[in-house]
Amino acid sequence: MKMASLRAHLLLWLGLPLLILWALSVYTHYASALQAANQAYDRSLLASARTVAERIRVHQGHLEVDVPWVVLDSFERNMNDQLFYQVISPEGKTLSGYDDLPPLPEKTPLSRNYPALVHFYDARYNGLPIRLAALWQPVNEDKVQGMALVIVAETLTSRRDFAGSLLYTAILSQGALVLITLLLASWVLHKVLRPLRHLSGVILRRDPGDLTPLPALLPWSEIQPLMVAVNRYIERLRAMVARQQRFSADASHQLRTPLTILKTQVSVALNSNDPGVWQESLQGMRHTLNDTIILTDRLLQLSRIKAMQQNHPGSPVDLVALVREACLLHYPQARSRQIDLGYEGDERSVIRGDALLLAELCANLLDNAIKYTPEGGMITASVRDGRLHIEDSGPGVVESERQQVLQPFYRLEHTRHSAGTGLGLALVKDIVRWHGGQMSLSQSAALGGLSVDVAFTPVPSVR
Repeated sequence: MKMASLRAHLLLWLGLPLLILWALSVYTHYASALQAANQAYDRSLLASARTVAERIRVHQGHLEVDVPWVVLDSFERNMNDQLFYQVISPEGKTLSGYDDLPPLPEKTPLSRNYPALVHFYDARYNGLPIRLAALWQPVNEDKVQGMALVIVAETLTSRRDFAGSLLYTAILSQGALVLITLLLASWVLHKVLRPLRHLSGVILRRDPGDLTPLPALLPWSEIQPLMVAVNRYIERLRAMVARQQRFSADASHQLRTPLTILKTQVSVALNSNDPGVWQESLQGMRHTLNDTIILTDRLLQLSRIKAMQQNHPGSPVDLVALVREACLLHYPQARSRQIDLGYEGDERSVIRGDALLLAELCANLLDNAIKYTPEGGMITASVRDGRLHIEDSGPGVVESERQQVLQPFYRLEHTRHSAGTGLGLALVKDIVRWHGGQMSLSQSAALGGLSVDVAFTPVPSVR
């Protein structure tokens, strides 16, 4: 797929308005030049009409016009145009000149540009476009009174040559300006896009495992939000890769031991012909597989929770109902070890969160308490004002190790060889953090073992 060029787009959207403005500018320059030429040449045309009007005189009671051709010829030589004239008496008769010149149209306004009774209008004569000036000349001599009309016409060659020269100058000057602007814009774009090409080269040369933020190579404030977004994405990607690497490392480290034990148990069964040894090996393999399944499941849960956004709003959940259900599910396990497992506290306590994660939290706390509470012991779960409290009569955790037990795969010294995975409390800590709660470990004042207190923010009840 062919990619569009940013430079081409910018030059196109810049060049099109410039070309339109160039055309408008040339047109207005031509119109202004034509108007200026008309004003200049109209003044000359009026001067010719006045020269003819000055030759009008009364002789023996009749109007006469004596226009030497030398006068008109001098005007023609100066203007490079053909000049025509006509003098009409107050009675409407042609006294001198060309009697077939286009007449003055009706309702042609007087010119306001000159202190004279003159009309200017355009027409065609002998197939040529001409410009005409009709000057009214008062006559009041020897009983001859009235307004004689002097019409002087000229072709438009000089006017158009003058306007054309101005148009040519405007085309060249404005065109050169547009061309220089586009060339300068292209050079500026090349210079401006250089940091982008530099950044592209830096990214292409990067090692695939390099997830550090991109360097600040783009100096424009408009691009900074994009750079910030890209760097934040890289940071999230780096965190995700780190979690995956940690999960792979944890899984490989923790699964190596049970798999080795499983291999040993299989070898023992294969090397023996005693059905009792087979039965014992199969029991051991089942126990190892159960522990491996629990370990893998908690590793996956731990990885999934760390990948989820913290402080997620969630939905309203009845914490009391979850704790009671967890107690019922773990009651057979506690009864098999003659452990007194009970609940006390509020009848209802609603918090905002994820019901599955909260159920897993309760299950892990109760499972941990049952594992480390001796036979005949006691475990009490309670919920009051959005606070979950579970305490047992087990050995507890000394104060110096209460932070370490919250780390993955950490086991207490006196329980190194227990069936625990070392992930239960770490998983609980991450679930609490995801819900924006607070978790603390202490010694139970009533039962003497471990006391786990988790504080959530309760949802206000609506009455």
